[in-house]
Amino acid sequence: MNKISIIILNWQNWQDTLACLDSLRQLESSASFAIIVCDNDSQDDSVAQISHWAQQHFPQNHAFINPTQNVVHLSKNLSNSHAKFTLIQTGKNLGFAGGNNVGIRYALTNPTCEYLWILNNDTTVAQNALETLHTCAQQRPDIALFGSTIVDFYHPTVVQCAGGCRYFPWLTVFKNVCGGKSLHFVNQQSENIKLDYIYGASMFLRVTAVQQIGLLNEEYFLFYEELDYTHRLKQHGQRIGWCKHSIVYHKCSATIGQPRQNDKTKLQRANYHENLSTLKYTKNFHPYLLIWVMPFRFFVKSLLFMMRRQFFLFSSLIAAYRDFFKTRK
Repeated sequence: MNKISIIILNWQNWQDTLACLDSLRQLESSASFAIIVCDNDSQDDSVAQISHWAQQHFPQNHAFINPTQNVVHLSKNLSNSHAKFTLIQTGKNLGFAGGNNVGIRYALTNPTCEYLWILNNDTTVAQNALETLHTCAQQRPDIALFGSTIVDFYHPTVVQCAGGCRYFPWLTVFKNVCGGKSLHFVNQQSENIKLDYIYGASMFLRVTAVQQIGLLNEEYFLFYEELDYTHRLKQHGQRIGWCKHSIVYHKCSATIGQPRQNDKTKLQRANYHENLSTLKYTKNFHPYLLIWVMPFRFFVKSLLFMMRRQFFLFSSLIAAYRDFFKTRK
């Protein structure tokens, strides 16, 4: 039976998802694993493309589930619902937390599952990435959540972060640990580095921790889910850590957009959720800072928009503050 469940969330980005899945097929792991893809109601060709991929590569061991339509399809001769590959249609866009939670709930119905690997769909992984994470978890039973070394997909000698980030609640800014450093430099560092949270592109989590802490917080539609979860883990005495030799290649913001791509719709959506989630997280965990954070962040964001001539982002910034006030009432 499968000891590790790899959970991938797709939303209108099947090309990157298939590239990620292709890399997972090359994994070298002594522990058995299953792949669970959750599709957040994509309106493109995602479901058909991912289904076709599964039928090609797991012809005798796949499952397609659409709980909203009460449809379950199992490949021929599959005697139970815990297939090597499962595609779940969530029925609506539930956001990052909600979509991944669908996969987590499904994984937890498998009594043999001991670990969850929540992986961004815009990643590919080194062949030993999972084996290394599993070894780290076995050697460090005191750590509930591990992060990988996240490397720039397009510049594979450059590290995006070593496991995770530092977060500065007064300024509501984060700093990627070892961000921009060479992979050679990062490999020389001790794994005992200080992390405030694990980077969400690769989170390797013990099932026992999930059973204690619960699921990802669906109050956040996008952004801050991993910071919220890490904070909750620490509140329960759990620890986080970096698994240095687990390498994950990350394209970064493939779904939410990047400024250089000038996709205004994606950037507006990302800006809205980033600001709304920042305010929600501050209210939840640093409420004494809220009276400072709200005006400070609005001023700094406005200044940046003007300097970058991104005037189209003002509407989403204002909308985030408006909706935050609505939810507080």
